[in-house]
Order: sequence, then structure tokens, then C-alpha cells
Amino acid sequence: MTINDKPRLCGGIFFVLVLQALRQRVKARQHYKGERDGLSDPEVLIGLIKVINPDYQEPKEGALKGKTNDFKSCKTSTGQYLPFGDKPEVEAFDERVRTDYQAALGAMTEFAAMFLETGTAVQKDVRLVKALIDLIEQDDSIQPNEEFYIEENGGKIKKTALGGLNDVCLPAFLLGVWHYVVVNRKDNSVGKATYDDWCPENGGAPRTYSGNMGKRITTKIDVRMPDVPEEVDIYDFGDEDADQSGSQSGQEYDFDFGDEDSKTGTPPPAHTVMNNPLFISQTGANSNVIPNYGTMNLTLGKHGGGSNE
Repeated sequence: MTINDKPRLCGGIFFVLVLQALRQRVKARQHYKGERDGLSDPEVLIGLIKVINPDYQEPKEGALKGKTNDFKSCKTSTGQYLPFGDKPEVEAFDERVRTDYQAALGAMTEFAAMFLETGTAVQKDVRLVKALIDLIEQDDSIQPNEEFYIEENGGKIKKTALGGLNDVCLPAFLLGVWHYVVVNRKDNSVGKATYDDWCPENGGAPRTYSGNMGKRITTKIDVRMPDVPEEVDIYDFGDEDADQSGSQSGQEYDFDFGDEDSKTGTPPPAHTVMNNPLFISQTGANSNVIPNYGTMNLTLGKHGGGSNE
């Protein structure tokens, strides 16, 4: 199969295209220092899984790495930590999209805000939308009348209408395609030939995407993000990103110095409480320095006095 020769949409192929639209990764020097950006393949896959099941419990760090590679390369779609073959979770996700669309859209909006690069000159978001449209149009196993929940109000659009889109809400579009994949493409292996074609063997090195999906779509498409709720922290990548000192990479901290000092960023004067301060009392030529360390009892004897604390 040559590139773009009847490609197949499935979970792994959707994941491959989403990975091309990630926010900019941290530099190698920052990785060396132990800083993490929360954009590793397993973390992105966990983000997509949480769109399906908001109560998904993340496995311990590193446990999902092998499964993520197998999912991306379309070798598997089920197994430990992967809910795609879990019938109750899939059915619950399908029901939520059909009857409580805004809740499902909110979850995908959080995912897009956390992981994807939007509104930049590179237009990764536009490239992603065009690539998915191109993929769906070329996948002849998807019938022309099949529908996708990609409208911001929860409405459906048939495959034949995708080519006429010129205004796209990114999370709604991704939610509709992801829902179709999870519900209708449970067998991830249908994309194996597509993955091998797009991401050829690289002598044992990581396989990189070399497809050109979306380039044949020359029409202008405006891709936008809805307003992200204030409670969404796009810099919070979870406890596993905490370094040994207990801080989290990429997290922003807001120090409140009060109304006046916040204008200049200068912290207010600190108030220090000293317990048992040192007082010195000195009188005369042969005086003694007596620090105040507590209670001191003096007993004066015939030798001029002695001390007993």
C-alpha cells in the first residue's frame, strides 16, 4: 500500500495524527534537568482515555508505555489499562455523547487545552482537522451516510458533508471523530497497514510520521477553541511530574503579596518573633555580661558569688 492508498481510521491512527498537533516539547537540556512537559505518548493517551471515562485511574508511571506503543502501532486495542474493549465504559461514553453532549465536550475541551497547540502560525490545529477529514473521506470502509457528532451543539454531520466545512470547533470535531472510533472501530488492527505506511521502520529508532494527510484539502477552514473554564489548569500534569523537591514542572504559582505590593511584585516586610532575646546590661568598670537565656538564680557567697542555673 502506498501512502494515502485507502487508509483506515481507527484508534491508533487517530492517536498518530493527534500527536502531530501537540504543544511544543521542552528542550533536551530541560529533560536532562528532570523537567517534564506532560506531553509524552502515555500521558496524551491517558488524556484521551479520560474523555471516554472521566473516572479512569491512571496506572503507575511507566506501566502504560508498552501498551501505548502497541495501541499507536495498531497492534492492540484491548488489554490491561486500555478501556477500548470494555463494553460498559464504551456504552457509557456513547450514552454521554448522545444525551449529555456538553459534558463530553467539556472533557475534550480540557484535553485540547492541555495537550494541543492552537492558534499559532504553524496551524497545527488546522492541519489536524484537515488530516482527519482527508482520512475519513478516503476510508472507503466508512459509508457516505455515516454520521459524526462534530457540531458544537451536539448535532451530527454525515461523511459526505465533511468536505464542506469551513468553520470548526476543534474539541467538538475531535470528540465526534473519537466517539466514532471508540464505538465503531473496536478492532484497532484495521489500521496496521496504514501505520506501517505512515510510520515506516527506522532501523530500531522511533518511527516518525511521514504521511501527507490533509494536504490535498486546499479550502480555508477556520478552526477555533471555545472558552476554557477557569478551573481548567492546563499546566497541571499530575503528581508523577513532581520532582524530588516536591515541585511540579510547568506549574505556575501565584504569590499574593497584597494589594499594594502586588503592583511591583515586592513582598511586604517580614515580621520576626524572637524568643528569649539577648539583653546586655553593663555597669561599671568590672561589669559582667549576663545574657537572658531564661531564669538565673544568683547566690552570693564569701568568694564573691557563684552561679547556679
